[in-house]
Amino acid sequence: MRTLSHSRRVLTAVTAALVLALGSLYAVAAPQPAAKTPVEIVADTIDYDSVQGVIHAAGDVRITQGQAVITGAKAEYNTKSKEGSITGGVKAINQDATLTAAEVKSYKENTYLVASGDAVLTKGDSRLTGPRIEYFADTQYALVPADGKVEMPDGTMTADKIEAFLNENSVTGTGSVHMVSPVRKLDATADQATYYGEPKGRSKVILSGNARAVQEGNVLTGETLTIRLDDKAMDAKGRTKLIITPQ
Repeated sequence: MRTLSHSRRVLTAVTAALVLALGSLYAVAAPQPAAKTPVEIVADTIDYDSVQGVIHAAGDVRITQGQAVITGAKAEYNTKSKEGSITGGVKAINQDATLTAAEVKSYKENTYLVASGDAVLTKGDSRLTGPRIEYFADTQYALVPADGKVEMPDGTMTADKIEAFLNENSVTGTGSVHMVSPVRKLDATADQATYYGEPKGRSKVILSGNARAVQEGNVLTGETLTIRLDDKAMDAKGRTKLIITPQ
């Protein structure tokens, strides 16, 4: 193994893909750094196995490309398999997006990423959390397979599983869904719920399976409920029950 403690030219070439991959996890709408933008990696020790194509960096690792900065305790990248990881209090920042986790790994030529260990993805005023966040860069699809939570300016959703379709500005929760919006005085539960943020001004939530919504004291239950958030209106399908509380 050949130790590269001063050769940033080589390190730049092999770590660029990892930086871009990690950047894509949190830079949902932010432009990615150009592929030719220089990458800088700084650590207490850096080793490169030219035979295996593996690079190791350890000790206060800091990787920078353009505005994207990733820090952690250890980093590894395989130039042949094009898979890599950063562990130990990982924090990635790019413009208004921040990702924190105990570990972040990349697979499938950096198109499939997994952040594990109290993963938190924050972009603007929205926040996605869970023990594990998976991200598919090609389709901008994020999955929290268990104990997911998404926080938005007007409320929160918790569920056994949460899927975020970032291109469509929609989120689906499955299993023990609970939505709370103090702003809209809304509390809702269901087996599944999908929030649609688009088009603007016509946001809605569709609850299905044992759906129940409480808004300003009024209780609506049914198999499927549609809550039109901006109109403060609810529609129901299937056998429905409405309990109105006199104001």
